[in-house]
Amino acid sequence: MPEPQNRGSGIFCCAVGRLAGCAAAPAPARRAVAARAGGHRRSSIPQVGGRCGGEFASCATRTTGVQLTELGTHLAFVGTQQWGPGVDRLRVGVVGVGVQGQLHARALRDVRQAELVAVADVSQQNREWAETHLGVRAVPDVVDLLDQVDAVSICTPDHLHEDATLAALAAGKRVLLEKPMALSRASCDRIIAGRPDPDALMIGHVLRFDPRVRRLREVVRSGELGDIWHVKVWRCTSQAVGEGIWDRTSVAWFLGIHDADLLRFVTGREVEVTGAVGRKVLSPSHDVVHATVRFDDGAIGTMENNWTLPHSRPSRADAGLRIVGEHGILEMNLSHNDLLYAHRGGAASFMDTYFWPSRDGGGAYNLRSELEAFVDAALTGGPTPVSGEEGRAAVTVVEDIEAALAGDPPPGN
Repeated sequence: MPEPQNRGSGIFCCAVGRLAGCAAAPAPARRAVAARAGGHRRSSIPQVGGRCGGEFASCATRTTGVQLTELGTHLAFVGTQQWGPGVDRLRVGVVGVGVQGQLHARALRDVRQAELVAVADVSQQNREWAETHLGVRAVPDVVDLLDQVDAVSICTPDHLHEDATLAALAAGKRVLLEKPMALSRASCDRIIAGRPDPDALMIGHVLRFDPRVRRLREVVRSGELGDIWHVKVWRCTSQAVGEGIWDRTSVAWFLGIHDADLLRFVTGREVEVTGAVGRKVLSPSHDVVHATVRFDDGAIGTMENNWTLPHSRPSRADAGLRIVGEHGILEMNLSHNDLLYAHRGGAASFMDTYFWPSRDGGGAYNLRSELEAFVDAALTGGPTPVSGEEGRAAVTVVEDIEAALAGDPPPGN
């Protein structure tokens, strides 16, 4: 089958534009909320932050819900909830059907509370592919599908995030925005300013939905490790990953954004970049970057990112996290190397079973968990699983790394 062009173009997924039950919501959303609230059974959904029954209908309580969402605890409920009579599925659109956009579209078909109804892409070939292989309407621009959807997930190339997100937010849609949120803290600030409310926007930091990451975070934040002394995080991929995109992005933005968020999410500490070195060996931008950071409690850390591994390496990713503390060490392997597939007489490769594998018949993987959390929050009017402020914080780290590589002072907070 023909492959879509522009591997960085993405998918635009759309959810309810306002908090459920709020007066500012568009009339169709208010009617859907009324139907959901009226038929909701108190026993059918575990109590999350006390939001249930009438409280759900009136958007009355959120404080504990924010805490549970932050911890990822609510994910235990996703996929097991029994929605009340009259609940509509969330109508979702996808803008840009490049590699990441295809992954979103396919994963959305496994989310039973969501319905993929349309995609948008500037490429006619990509639109034809989507109509043929996804069976949905395809339009050239995001504004052409906003009247058909309830919410949006944006996976366009990074430099196009701001305009597409602001258009969707202005139309009252709930937005899932792929990371990096933007390419500067200034752009992040404009996106945040365009939210009708904080819960209208979710940033797609997929590692937050990895069960290994959540377990490690739980141990670190329990204090069991004691004082954290130093941290090492690394994410290295094949040269094939960088080819085709390194003329418009860098390894720090493409890979380092994961680790910038991972360090903050796991430790609960703020991160300051203290220096960075890089080398250009394959592309116009830095292909290898080593950065040093300091946490606000005095711990130090290093970040390593590159896309220089040979094509012949069986696993396309070498990634992990090591945290050394007062009482011990925690190590986590985040590589795609848990399932080896060796062809008789051919090459061997490792198959991804965590991040965004292609599956028929569902299954639990990180991208699907991320999308389920987004859809769940949109349908219940719940708090966003990953806020715009969290996305901005990760962007700040990478922007400061890029400034250090250029020999410039950090842009400032």
